[in-house]
Amino acid sequence: MKKVLFFIVMSVLVFLALISCTKNDSPTTPAAANTPNATQTAVAVQTAVAVQTAMAGLSYYSLVSVPGGTFTQQMDENSDGDVLDPNESFSHTISAFIMGQYEVTYELWYTVYQWAILPAQGYTFENAGAEGDAGTPGAAPTAAKYEPVTTISWRDVIVWCNAYSQMTGRVPVYCSDSGFTTPIKNSTDGTYGSSINTTPGSFDNPYVNWSANGYRLPTEGEWQYAASYKNGSSWTPYNYASGAGADYTDAAACTTVAWYDVNSGIIAHDVGGKTANSLGIYDMSGNVWERCWDWDGSYPTATSDYRGPASGSYRGARGGSYDFIAFGLQVSVRDASEPYSEYNGVGFRFARSN
Repeated sequence: MKKVLFFIVMSVLVFLALISCTKNDSPTTPAAANTPNATQTAVAVQTAVAVQTAMAGLSYYSLVSVPGGTFTQQMDENSDGDVLDPNESFSHTISAFIMGQYEVTYELWYTVYQWAILPAQGYTFENAGAEGDAGTPGAAPTAAKYEPVTTISWRDVIVWCNAYSQMTGRVPVYCSDSGFTTPIKNSTDGTYGSSINTTPGSFDNPYVNWSANGYRLPTEGEWQYAASYKNGSSWTPYNYASGAGADYTDAAACTTVAWYDVNSGIIAHDVGGKTANSLGIYDMSGNVWERCWDWDGSYPTATSDYRGPASGSYRGARGGSYDFIAFGLQVSVRDASEPYSEYNGVGFRFARSN
């Protein structure tokens, strides 16, 4: 019954979104555009059915509501995998938001990707994505389809989030214009393959509609808040894996909640195979590193909904991975990489504004 309701609601959303797009692009008067003609209606219905068909049977795309609150955000910078850098911390107030219960699986990635690259949708990606640690980029899903998608850049991820938003009738978050009318649809590197494009509205420096209801990357603050949350007044200590009952030096505590080099066999695993944290979110520590929005940088003083520095060279990632040591499982540890890099130990989970 829940799936049926989901598809009905999604159909309505896609229908309304398509009508809106047609209205905005039409040369007719506003009054005429407000009433879809037979062709517009037929296209909307066909698209809604196509989306239903594509999404039918998919697993692991559910969402969790994260209540707002204030916590002390602490960081151990992961610079070389061995040495703890000095802690940074600040009081951080986070607004309520929504987060994916699971890391994005290859199955979900592939479904949206195939929809996005249709000529009618106009999306283009630098990397096609792969299943877990050993998948063939862009190949049809196999028995490993529930492993996290990997081998995708930060740029690919924000473009995919826009595609997923449009596919499900939501408002895209990442745009090339300050009026938020033009979603970014292209992550191909071209001239900027190994350098940062600082142009406002580019894939490295997008205009972000934080109030939109579409899918996006979590900020580092949102990620750590959700990874640390217990009940709104107590929090997982900074040196614990998310959901663990002891710090990262306790192998028994870590293996309960995370896949990492001690227990993974140095391969990625299906999402949701370990114990969830207090919010019911799985794999926030281990399996694959999860990309976040923020540029790498020092923390501020006390603030609300901090979204990182305005510019930088590296985008943050959190949570550790199947091939990394226990140190990386800590909710406070940040890794970082260039927005054009891709690796088979890095994936992501999506978020949405409330």
